[in-house]
Amino acid sequence: MRVSHVVDLLRSGSRIPLTLLAGPAEAVPLTSVTAVEGLDRLHGAPPDSLVVVTGRSASQAAGYELDIAVRTASERGVAALVLIGGGPLPITAARLAERAGLAVLAAEEDCDVAEVVLYLGQVIRGDAADSLARAQAAIQIVREFGDAPDPDDADDRVAELLARVGAVLGRTLSTSEDAAGPHAGEPIRVAGRRHGGVTGPPDDAVRLVLPAVAAEIGRLRQLALERATAPGQTRSDILTELIVTEHPHAGALADRARGLGLAVDDLHTVVWMTPDRPPGSDPAELAERRRLFDTLTLRAHQAPRPPGEAWNLARLAADIVLVGTARAEIRPPRVLQIIHGIRASVAEEHPGTMLRFGIGTPQRGIDGLRQSATEARAAAAIATRSRELVHAFDAAGINRVLAQVAGSPLSRRVVDDLLAPLDALGAQRSGEAIATLCAYLDARNSLKAAAARLRLHPNAVNYRIRKITERLDADLTDPDTAFALHLACRVRLRD
Repeated sequence: MRVSHVVDLLRSGSRIPLTLLAGPAEAVPLTSVTAVEGLDRLHGAPPDSLVVVTGRSASQAAGYELDIAVRTASERGVAALVLIGGGPLPITAARLAERAGLAVLAAEEDCDVAEVVLYLGQVIRGDAADSLARAQAAIQIVREFGDAPDPDDADDRVAELLARVGAVLGRTLSTSEDAAGPHAGEPIRVAGRRHGGVTGPPDDAVRLVLPAVAAEIGRLRQLALERATAPGQTRSDILTELIVTEHPHAGALADRARGLGLAVDDLHTVVWMTPDRPPGSDPAELAERRRLFDTLTLRAHQAPRPPGEAWNLARLAADIVLVGTARAEIRPPRVLQIIHGIRASVAEEHPGTMLRFGIGTPQRGIDGLRQSATEARAAAAIATRSRELVHAFDAAGINRVLAQVAGSPLSRRVVDDLLAPLDALGAQRSGEAIATLCAYLDARNSLKAAAARLRLHPNAVNYRIRKITERLDADLTDPDTAFALHLACRVRLRD
């Protein structure tokens, strides 16, 4: 009998016991089955399909992760979702499923996942005995691959898998690099992205087996990618420490960095990336930020580059720092080319994200890395304020001094101490007072010139300056006092 609804999968006597956790059992017809490796892979699930989450992450998933999974599945138009080892859904996820008309089911945690996928494909498609026998034999091969030790060469193992499964099926399977279209095949996903697919001739057994084969190929390639990028992840941690650590501790970090292949003594050009809006506390948004970093890490690993040039990433709070390192200076057109590629990747995979870019000047060695990072951060702040996409640091004169002061924790503490009486006024009044004082000192203590800059009457500026100097207990006619306060105001207004 061809199963057409979820209720048919729940009848007594089913070979694979399933439990309906939420959603309707009869509303949506079932026409196909597919498999994804984890809750975070549902964004690529085909519409109208029954999707089996083959990983056993559902039983350990946090409530917000299940909420996101149900929301993603419903947005994709998925007909039903099967979780391995999933218990009762959080009330928010259950309500989302009910509203979306999405059936969410659970299979026992100790079940044979490949058998679940095969069984569901059998009952939905109503395949004949011969197709079932060939498909079961092929699934057994896929299972053996999953139980084998981690591969040293993923490409060789993929070729072996396709050959052995194809021999059992009596059909030739192959991988395709197409991302979409009629010849794309069953999608292979690596690090959340589609990397081609698995294709085969029209055959019931082939259609049953392709999801499991694609999932195993994705697993093999994921393992290979993790091996290739693991040093980069460690380098990312070291870079973060090098950028933020006080100078006396940088030497030991530099030795560790050299041991990981980071050419810390070469020239560094830093690109600072700041999201257009600060991150909130929404778990979905925080997860998206982590996925954005993974996307850019993968791009940095896979992008072609000239010999001797390296690009590494680090995270600092909500910002992402990209460090280009080479023996010779990386010229501005090359840096802009890298930024263009990043923007293209973000637009394709994270369409709701806008990044502002700041570019530091090329600097040599550990101190140079920190200097370029400070400059890039200042440039990104300017890009954010001016709504530019990209801003390159102006290396001339006062900008470099201000960036150096802003990047030193000790100097920032001095600035904060100087302006503490004004900060006590509250954010709005403090900002107004600092802007007024800076304009007055920019104008060399001229009330008229400062008033023109602030678009105020000179009397209003005079009143404000009197209140400010009283609060600071400062003599602005003293050159040292005026210089210290002027520098502090300029640094603060760059933030």
